[in-house]
Amino acid sequence: MAARLNLGELTKELPRTELLYLRQMQVATIQANALKVVPEKGSHAYLVLDRTIFHPKGGGQPSDRGMITSAQFAVKVKKAIHQQGVVIHWGKIMNGTPSTEPVMCELDWPYRSLIMRRHTAAHLLDHCLAEATSARVETTDSWLDEPCYVGYRGRTPDSPSLKLAQDLAEEIVAAGAQVKIDFLSPEQSERALKNAPNFERLPSLQEVRIVTIEGCDPIPCGGTHVSNVREIGKVSILGAEQMPDFAFRLHFSVED
Repeated sequence: MAARLNLGELTKELPRTELLYLRQMQVATIQANALKVVPEKGSHAYLVLDRTIFHPKGGGQPSDRGMITSAQFAVKVKKAIHQQGVVIHWGKIMNGTPSTEPVMCELDWPYRSLIMRRHTAAHLLDHCLAEATSARVETTDSWLDEPCYVGYRGRTPDSPSLKLAQDLAEEIVAAGAQVKIDFLSPEQSERALKNAPNFERLPSLQEVRIVTIEGCDPIPCGGTHVSNVREIGKVSILGAEQMPDFAFRLHFSVED
C-alpha cells in the first residue's frame, strides 16, 4: 500500500494562502499562481496556490468544487483542505501535466450557491427556533450537503414550535433582511457575541469573523453566505430527529 501523503510536509515553508472566500463570497472565478504541485498516483494531484476562492470542508460546510486550469493543464477540484493556514486543492488531472504557473480558478457555482443559501438558512433557523421556543439555542453540529441539517442540544421541539419557526423564517426571507460580514478584535467580538450560540466554545483568535442577519444575533462563522436572505428562497423544515446525548437534528431544505 502506498504511503499516505503528509499534508504538513506538503505545506511546510509555504506562505499562508490568501482566503478570498472570507470576504468575496460572490466571486466565482479568479487568477492565481500555483506555488506547489504534487502529483498523486491515479491521475490526481495536490495544488497549493497563493490565493483561493475554494472554501475547504469545515464547520459543517462541505468543500467547494470546480476547476483549476492553465494553458498547459486542467484539474477538476474535488476537495479543498485547510492545513495550518494553507489551502490544498486536490483533484483529478483532466489533461496536461500540472506545474507551478499562473492558473485560472473557477467554482462549481450552482453547488457553491446552494451551500451559501443553506448556510445562511441554518443561521436563520437558529434565530427562529430560539424565538419559537422562547429559549436560547445551543448548536451541536451541522451538515450542509446531504442530508442537510442543524444539530441542537436538548429535546426535539413539538410540532407547533417547529411550524412557528418555519413561519418566522418565511417572514424574514420575504422581508429581505441583509446579511453582514464583520471582522472584529477579540475584545469587540466578546461584546458583540454575548448572546451568540456557543460563544464560550469560540477559540482564541486574533480576528473574529462575524455573520449577522439583520434583526438576528451575530454568530461567529467562517462559512460562505448570501448577501440578502431573499436569495435563500423557500425554507422548509423537513422534520426533527431526536439523537443520543440529549440532542436533536433539524432537517431542512431550501428551494428556488
